[in-house]
Amino acid sequence: MALRGHFYSTGKDLPETDLRELADLLATQLYGNLERKVYGLSRQDVGELLTAYIEDLQPEDQRSVVWLVWDLFQEGLRIEMGQRRRAR
Repeated sequence: MALRGHFYSTGKDLPETDLRELADLLATQLYGNLERKVYGLSRQDVGELLTAYIEDLQPEDQRSVVWLVWDLFQEGLRIEMGQRRRAR
């Protein structure tokens, strides 16, 4: 992954839209590398995987990005499980 938080930051804290955009991009990159394995990651696992890419962000923004990415994976899992149930 070649994304870094400082490409999105114009000040100390990121606006919410930038946080969400960064989280979306990082989640896409992680999913591209790990595929469905991302659904089994804990929030702490996600944080460890993202540390190098968000270390230049403010601590609160770092936590927000980790939560957003983890939440995207949880939502993806719910969607995928729902599609499997309907396919049966």
